Amino acid sequence: MAENENVEVPGCADENAEVLRAGCFFCHVRCGVLVTKKDGRIVDIEGDPDCPHNKGYVCSRLEKGRFLDGFVYNENRLRRPLKRVGERGGGQWEEITWDQAFDEIAAKLAALRDEYGPEMLAFTEGTARTWSWLHYKFTNLFGSPNTGGNGTICYSSDMWLEPCTYGGFCSDKSDWVNADLVVLWGRNTIASEPLLWHWVDTNRKERGAKLLVIDPRCSEVAQQADLWLQIRPGTDAALALGFINVIIAEDLYDHEFVDEWCIGFDELAARAAEYPPEKVAEITWIPADKIIQAARMYATIKPACLPWGQKGGDASGINASSAIQAKAILRAITGNLDKKGGDQLAPPSRFPPAFYEHYALSQEQRDKMIGNDRFPGLTFKGWDVISQAYPSFYPYSNAPLLFRAMRDGDPYPVRALIVQADNPVMAFSNTKLVVEALMNLDLLVVHDYFMTPTGALADYVLPAATWLERPDNCYAVMNHRPMYFGAQARVIDRFEGGADVDFRDDYEFFYGLAIRLGQEDKWWGPKAEDMLDFQLAPMGLTHEKFYNDVKYMAGQKKFEKYKEPGFKFLTPSGKVELKSSVVEKLAAETGLPFDPLPHFEYPAASVEKHPEWADEYPLVMITGARFMPFYHSEHRQPGPYRDLHPDPIFDIHPSTAVDLDIRDGDWCWIETHMGRIKQRARKTSSVDPRVISVQHDWWFPEKEEAYPSLFGAFESNANVLLDDDPNSLDQLIGAWQQTGVAVKVYRCED
Repeated sequence: MAENENVEVPGCADENAEVLRAGCFFCHVRCGVLVTKKDGRIVDIEGDPDCPHNKGYVCSRLEKGRFLDGFVYNENRLRRPLKRVGERGGGQWEEITWDQAFDEIAAKLAALRDEYGPEMLAFTEGTARTWSWLHYKFTNLFGSPNTGGNGTICYSSDMWLEPCTYGGFCSDKSDWVNADLVVLWGRNTIASEPLLWHWVDTNRKERGAKLLVIDPRCSEVAQQADLWLQIRPGTDAALALGFINVIIAEDLYDHEFVDEWCIGFDELAARAAEYPPEKVAEITWIPADKIIQAARMYATIKPACLPWGQKGGDASGINASSAIQAKAILRAITGNLDKKGGDQLAPPSRFPPAFYEHYALSQEQRDKMIGNDRFPGLTFKGWDVISQAYPSFYPYSNAPLLFRAMRDGDPYPVRALIVQADNPVMAFSNTKLVVEALMNLDLLVVHDYFMTPTGALADYVLPAATWLERPDNCYAVMNHRPMYFGAQARVIDRFEGGADVDFRDDYEFFYGLAIRLGQEDKWWGPKAEDMLDFQLAPMGLTHEKFYNDVKYMAGQKKFEKYKEPGFKFLTPSGKVELKSSVVEKLAAETGLPFDPLPHFEYPAASVEKHPEWADEYPLVMITGARFMPFYHSEHRQPGPYRDLHPDPIFDIHPSTAVDLDIRDGDWCWIETHMGRIKQRARKTSSVDPRVISVQHDWWFPEKEEAYPSLFGAFESNANVLLDDDPNSLDQLIGAWQQTGVAVKVYRCED
């Protein structure tokens, strides 16, 4: 049972002010905060010392002046629903009511469903900082299997591949605070989720924990590391296999755990033998002695945690599934799985089926999911196989194939798209193709805080409520506890900004469409609080009672659950599968050559795959490195956030810059076989002389909205440079390449 912890919200000396609790949602870790309002306006925001999660800590994103002026009260926020007038992408709009928007969108969806079938509707999400389960409920009841987003190259890939190995998802539940070694592999928490770094830093200072960092850049966390491995971008799978090689060859693996709980060890050992340190050193550019040292650290410093990470490329491109699987294997064979200070197994989804309504889809409709037959890992086909042991539900359509279905109608026409917490024009590779796909739709609906390049192409752009403008039952994803729950108030009413303001939260958005499309009896009522009450009903609580009486609830930690009588890992064999039977079954069902063991090949857009590029594109590019306070494509609007980063920047080694006659601050062209963009040069020794690091998702709200500008979407956006050719994707999960790309750089002449 969870442990209730009652707290009191501090009083406020000013009788005209009130203090309300909320959970910040600028990133996944969800810090508890106290928000002070006076005369209907927020005047202060600070960490809640009584929150068991962050204990009063908050990061610089919530600095009062920047946060309020740059986000909540930014004059560029959308305020009322907009309907396109004139040609798509023409930048002309009229204000309408929510009822008119719901009526027209629902009518159009119904007509398109009658003409093309329900699978013509697709949905994309971004970083899942909405009530992301609601779009599954809506689309499944509508009859469409096509939901997706950027999770293919990020979090969702781990959510599928880790259960294939040990029947659980644990890399987002690392026990940061009790680990004697923390491995940050492609994870710069100082610039992405500062609370996680706060845990690591505190652990190092109080307990003497060690830090191993694997990153192409000498990032902020790499500068603090006891050992830093500067990996060649896109070679993470090879490095992980090199670690496994050393651990097995030097007999450093946990014999007791492997003998009792693992299967496929002999096959794994044979595969790992193909990756000795010397060979891996050639592939990764890391000296062999450092590879051996790092492998020994991870195998011998116990306990150790290995949280998921992305920037180094482990979820990107042709090696994505191998890199993720190899890291899962490392957790298991070293005995760090479900240990105190390791990476904790947790039960599948906490939500009952009513949140997803996935049983509403017939098998015929499931089989129509885009990507099912070519990249089945994350689709219904993959989830249907794994759910026989691990009953979870998070299927993803393959985005490159989905955009092609919008543009070309193959394998069938996708004619409508709903976008929430996402900005596809900026967020997906092959920007030109994405724009062509969106331009070809019959209906594009965007629900967002600001007008974006994607919104500029839409038929309807609807103003979204921020996390301060909706109630919630907060759940922290990247947590060292099994569960963190805290009820938050609707701090700002959607009408507080005046008669011209009418934000709607995710629930109100989907409910407004659902009742017009015959789904009313499947939802919980017109308000978000109705859903939240349903969510808490199994605990005998309502949202109001939770907020007023319980306030916070932190789950109790329980380690080494596999030692309990009758325990089985939620895999087909009941064991940790070092050689995946799920992948073998998918290979047999599809006839595709999926490898049940991790392996390595050079990235698709590398000179090793294209020797003819060696002279033309001599450098290697990475994208996606985080930098505060931006979060992917957010916070580009003029204001205090943008003032910190007025221009896009790429990092280049000083010696390389000298060779190319590039000075600090020069505008430069960055070019791949896909096209070119321009960013300002920043000379730094944090990158290898053979590597440049290009900031991602850059657009310019101050520039022209109408197509072809789309707020400068093609000028500095790294995704213009990246390919999404289906032949270049990870064979199992369909991940596209975002790092390890062959590139050249030269100074702009004008």
